[in-house]
Amino acid sequence: MRKASIILGFAFMMLMTSSCGTIYRKIKYSSKDIQISNPCAGETGLDFKIVSLIGDKDEQTLTFTGKFINHDVNKNVSVGGNFVSYDMDGNGHNALRDVKAYKALTDTWVKFSFRVPGKLVPKRNKQMAVIAFDIDDCRIELRNVPIIWKKIEKEEK
Repeated sequence: MRKASIILGFAFMMLMTSSCGTIYRKIKYSSKDIQISNPCAGETGLDFKIVSLIGDKDEQTLTFTGKFINHDVNKNVSVGGNFVSYDMDGNGHNALRDVKAYKALTDTWVKFSFRVPGKLVPKRNKQMAVIAFDIDDCRIELRNVPIIWKKIEKEEK
């Protein structure tokens, strides 16, 4: 009976350890510390949610992922215009070239992502102080966005 309890306890610990990263990410991005300014939110505008800010430890780059929902008529929406970002040391990462247009159907979530320009040192950068960009005519501003640093597996070509 004691061996069974030890094995069961060990299996439970392994399960909790392997799923800890997922729980950690969900907690980080539901944090009250992230301040989101979206003047277009509501029935007649555009709602926005941050999905993640993932840092590649080896490449020292960041990939921002978000999603928006258009409450207006079907239209093409550009994402990433007037991009501005600063790390916690005040260094600017502002030369975004990935402005893209997305087909936004009424009341349907659209997921997007772009690479934040420049490189950052993982040990010194745990969050971005500011990330601001346009989604169509709406200015989105995020403050204190935590970075989830991890090793990203590269695909073999």
